[in-house]
Amino acid sequence: MQAARNAFLLVRSFPPPAAPRWFPAGSRRVSSQDSAAAMLLEKQEVTDRVLDLLRSCPFIDPSKVSPTANFKIDLQLDMLDNVQVMVAAEEEFAVEIPNSEADKISSAAHLIAYIAAHPQAK
Repeated sequence: MQAARNAFLLVRSFPPPAAPRWFPAGSRRVSSQDSAAAMLLEKQEVTDRVLDLLRSCPFIDPSKVSPTANFKIDLQLDMLDNVQVMVAAEEEFAVEIPNSEADKISSAAHLIAYIAAHPQAK
């Protein structure tokens, strides 16, 4: 999976990273725990976006996409398809999914839960 992912990433171009946010002087400082909780996406939004992402993939039958769809059994994704879905999710939500985590994501539900819990997901 690592080799397939690296090969796929070589042919992709990534947008430049977002500029840092600057806060005006005197603004209220928020603890990292408060800001992480405040910045998490709502699960319903993540669910809708993940399902739309899966339906938009040309190698996935949109009629088989559901919040509980298993990538291999229900959507019949092979290893390369799985890598493409992970890269598309990384781009959609502006996150990086480590290979060790990507290998564990085997269904739409797993992907939704991972993104919904990711503090940098946008």
